[in-house]
Amino acid sequence: MPEQPFDNDSTGEQQQQQQQHADQSNNEFDDNSPANNNEQSGDEEEEEDDDDDDENQTKGDEDEGKEEVEPTPDFSDEDYGADFPDDVLCPELMAERPKEHESLNNIIVVDNLPKVDQVKLEKLKAVISKVYSKFGVCRNEYYPLDEEGKTKGYGFFEFQNEQMAIEAVKQTDGYRLDKNHTFSVNLMSDFDRLTQVPPEPIDTGNLFSWLAEPDAVDQFAVQSDDPKKTTIYSNALSQPIVLEDRNKWTENNFVWSPKGTYLASFHEQGIAFWGGKEFRQVQRFAHRGVNYIDFSPGERYLVTISPRPNNPEAFIIWDIITGQKKRSFPLDQHSSQGPSYFKWSFQDQYFAKQGPDGIYMYDRESFQLVDKKPFKIPSLADFQWSPTDNRLAYWTAEDGNVPARLVLAEVNGVRLEEVRSKTLFNVIDCKLCWQKRGDYLVVKVDRYTKKSGEKNNPKYSGLIYNFEIFHMREKNVPLDTLEVKEMIQSFAIEPVGHKLVVITGENLRTNVTFYKMGQGQKSGKIEPLKVMTQPVTTSIWAPNGQYVVLAAMKTGQSAGGQLIFVDANDMSIMSKQEHPDLSDVEWDPTGRYVTSYVTLWNAKRDHSFKIWTFQGNLVFEKSVERLVAFHWRPRPPSLLTEDMIREVRRNRTVWTPKLDQRDRILRTGESAKQQEQRRKQLDEFQRLKEKNVKRLAIQKQQRAQLRGGVDTDSLFEQQASNVGEEVVEFLIKTEEVEYKP
Repeated sequence: MPEQPFDNDSTGEQQQQQQQHADQSNNEFDDNSPANNNEQSGDEEEEEDDDDDDENQTKGDEDEGKEEVEPTPDFSDEDYGADFPDDVLCPELMAERPKEHESLNNIIVVDNLPKVDQVKLEKLKAVISKVYSKFGVCRNEYYPLDEEGKTKGYGFFEFQNEQMAIEAVKQTDGYRLDKNHTFSVNLMSDFDRLTQVPPEPIDTGNLFSWLAEPDAVDQFAVQSDDPKKTTIYSNALSQPIVLEDRNKWTENNFVWSPKGTYLASFHEQGIAFWGGKEFRQVQRFAHRGVNYIDFSPGERYLVTISPRPNNPEAFIIWDIITGQKKRSFPLDQHSSQGPSYFKWSFQDQYFAKQGPDGIYMYDRESFQLVDKKPFKIPSLADFQWSPTDNRLAYWTAEDGNVPARLVLAEVNGVRLEEVRSKTLFNVIDCKLCWQKRGDYLVVKVDRYTKKSGEKNNPKYSGLIYNFEIFHMREKNVPLDTLEVKEMIQSFAIEPVGHKLVVITGENLRTNVTFYKMGQGQKSGKIEPLKVMTQPVTTSIWAPNGQYVVLAAMKTGQSAGGQLIFVDANDMSIMSKQEHPDLSDVEWDPTGRYVTSYVTLWNAKRDHSFKIWTFQGNLVFEKSVERLVAFHWRPRPPSLLTEDMIREVRRNRTVWTPKLDQRDRILRTGESAKQQEQRRKQLDEFQRLKEKNVKRLAIQKQQRAQLRGGVDTDSLFEQQASNVGEEVVEFLIKTEEVEYKP
């Protein structure tokens, strides 16, 4: 049973309260407690008071006849009144003294201010005062100076009350004064908390240990619904090996991080991350009601999405390493609330969302809007970031007489500059798709020839389709147009290469066409390579290209299940297989294996997954009752340079025999002990062979003398070369068969 990540939140408080009650009870019954000591001392004081009363009575009788005179204070003493507290000497003034916690809550500390000298200090004060005057009265301000008389880059500001200070912190923490100065603002009362040394982190082991597996074996996770069980396998060559098998590991589904470092589990209270060799809990993010999450490409940030009604923190962005909340956002009725609500640039530098009037782009340093305002793009329909550059593509829908536009833009500082654009007419929809390496941007455009109906409910007829292809690595980014006459069911770009596969037709009466998007092609000159008539619905490329699986998913009344394995280098079909009621197909991160699986959501029975080689040979299959999810564990990008990769390919003939031998051993399931025993036996045989060869060479002259000078060794060699082969046939049985012409 795995540890539950959110079960211990309130136990600490309960234990503390119980301990306080216990301590209070013990004090009431402890003989040495202060309460009992006070009772005993009280009895003794009563006896002393009786004796004092008797003495006072005697003195009173003696002084009865004397006149009482009020003593006059002596003001000649310089130390008179020194022992009086300030509250007695000036009670009205001290009543107005602020309490310590109030004064600290009124003060804010602003860091990352510009460092200026005395000449520019007054100007700096005027700028900062203008920023903070909108939050209320600032009674005092202090800018510490260094030995040279320059400001140290931070300042203290005291507001009239606590509410003003809190609002100033909330509104200006992360405020960007200029491109070099972004404010970091905190309450003075938080100083002790912020300066505390964080506790020692939990040792989760090596989070990348799975990458050090000597045979580069990949891992995959399988989840079943009843019971809610998650199993992680290692895809060993002999057969997959179970690494972890836990019930109720997640309350909903699970997600691998983009580089495979973490496994995310869903819970009512939030998200938990697991990693390391033993899949221990690494981090958790408390956000009640989360049903979607999204990672930044570099695994630095996490977006949790909880679209509950009236939730001011429906979207929260977290720092994965520290677990700190960086920024939250409320629900936005303009955009969809799915996992792709925020879209990240390729190095996590920016994240953006689609707003009612354009693109809202945020900087990861301040988590504030770039240039403090959105990029105004009227009628924005969709946008997508490049996977390798700070470029993005977007398209705008038709608006009255204004046609649609397709735009390629680049982020340059605080500006979004257009690189290439094209005006499109009679557009229904566009689908933006980047190639994995960022070499191509392919846009599928759906158009119409006739439009009817109302504005809010239009009807289209005479549909036509085409692709707009941007060549990103060429000068001036040339643009090709590919017209397609039939309805496009799906398309896919080769991740590493220059091919495009398009599936056209209706239902399963489809054609699969391969195109070459060669470098330097002129507009409209994209080369078709081959057309296949196959009953499929989608195509899935291997991560490194060349190999593609054409699959027929279950749709409507059709069970689908066809799997066609194609080598796109020579357009040959390597294998055809079947997996009825097919739900999806997924390649492993290396492109050596591909999995087809049937889940509970697509079929009522026969839930299973099958693992195939890239040629289409079945290597493993397993039935999983109520299977709901199957996902390979991703791998981070290779650290090998292009020169290293070329060197490996150049020495392929050297490595291939060794690796093939290693694969054969692993497929047979031979243990390491057996391999070591066979190796020792082979070494012993080689030693005996070499010993006998040397002994025969030494004794050769002696043998020749004993045999009359005849070298008999050469005779044996000649006889061995003259040995022939004789085939002998035996009659096993006879059988009479009736002849039917």
